[in-house]
Amino acid sequence: MRITLSLACALLLATLSPVVSAQTAPAPAPSAAASDNRAVPAAPQPAAAPTSPTAKAAAVSGHEHASGGNIWLDRFHQSGTTGIVQLLLSVFGAGFIIERFARLRRSKIAPRGLAEHAKKLWREGKFEELERLADEQPSTLARVISFLAKRREKTAADIGSIANDMVGREIDAHLQRSYPVGVVATIEPLLGLMGMVLGMITSFEKVALAGALGNPAQLAAGISEALTTTALGIGLAIPFLACFHYFRNKTRNFEILLEDEVADLTIEWFVDREDKHGSS
Repeated sequence: MRITLSLACALLLATLSPVVSAQTAPAPAPSAAASDNRAVPAAPQPAAAPTSPTAKAAAVSGHEHASGGNIWLDRFHQSGTTGIVQLLLSVFGAGFIIERFARLRRSKIAPRGLAEHAKKLWREGKFEELERLADEQPSTLARVISFLAKRREKTAADIGSIANDMVGREIDAHLQRSYPVGVVATIEPLLGLMGMVLGMITSFEKVALAGALGNPAQLAAGISEALTTTALGIGLAIPFLACFHYFRNKTRNFEILLEDEVADLTIEWFVDREDKHGSS
């Protein structure tokens, strides 16, 4: 009986010992990675840096540069009817500039070597060829030479005054063809000023309708549109004014050259001849 009880107690202890061991066993040590995660909290994410005004300006400038091809077109659209009139007027003036560059040349007024060639023909007595010079070499000097050859029997006083009048009329005609360029240079800024005044009136009317204080952004946009016509007028007037003074100065230089050559021909063909006849 005692042996049986001893065996039963031994079996019971053998059965319960694993369970007791599991319950009384110490908890396993945490791993190094887990321990590190618990010990070191996650670093906070840095807050986004506020955008500085310089960075904003750079961003806006980059956007404008990207769309730079459309900026001037948009500004021209803002100029409205006044801008269209300015553009049409500049096209009108450009036609006269092209004409002046094509016609206001020495070959059309006093070709090189023509006076010497005419003197040679005069000494050889080839007056018919001198009379045809106006058709063969159309120029101011050739027309004067043909006139002198056709009236070679006149006195130096009569022929000289008429020849000078011909030169004066030719030069005045060249100056008259340059005046439209100067007119365009004068009107363009005035049109720009008128467009600015009209734009300012419209802008202030919009601000007045918006309320007592108005909208500053709306006012600034209106002023920008109004100033577009002024900038366009000044920008177009500068090259036209420069071309006008260039053509005028060039015409005056040709006038001096032409008067010298005509005076030289008149002296040799008429004054010297009268002196010879008087002395004989």
